[in-house]
Amino acid sequence: MPRWKTRSCPRCGGDLFIDRSLDGWYEQCLQCSYTQELKPIVQQETVKIKKEAENREEAVY
Repeated sequence: MPRWKTRSCPRCGGDLFIDRSLDGWYEQCLQCSYTQELKPIVQQETVKIKKEAENREEAVY
């Protein structure tokens, strides 16, 4: 379900909708089709943790 940012387009001043695709989040203007990819808010990082002679990798959020 898209979310709206009214009168926020930097090109024409039109309405932007925020939606998600396979590549990630983006915003697009309804009037002029201006499109901009949005940066992810949460980044996933892998760290190595040693536990009692057991080596494994866990994801940290």
